[in-house]
Amino acid sequence: MFKKIIILGILLSILLVLLMIKSQSSSPVSNLGNETSEYKTVEYKISQMKDEQFYGQSEDGTKIVFSAESIDSNEKIDVGDVVICYFEKDNVGKGLIKVEKK
Repeated sequence: MFKKIIILGILLSILLVLLMIKSQSSSPVSNLGNETSEYKTVEYKISQMKDEQFYGQSEDGTKIVFSAESIDSNEKIDVGDVVICYFEKDNVGKGLIKVEKK
């Protein structure tokens, strides 16, 4: 009987750890429109394209460079187009998630 209680305690501990890990995981990209989302969006106007690299600038003067791999839509992006870039909220500098044409 004592062995069964120990095994039950271990299994409950594992379950508790798994539940804690699941509750701390980030939300999926499909929740990007949510105000409490863990993502930040910034609009950039594409100023130049060179060797599969896109160069853009936001209204406040911030610049960005991203590759074609980051684009999440099938639409072709040209110079002068406005795109929406999704970033990790806590790591805006290096946390680019995806790019969509506006």
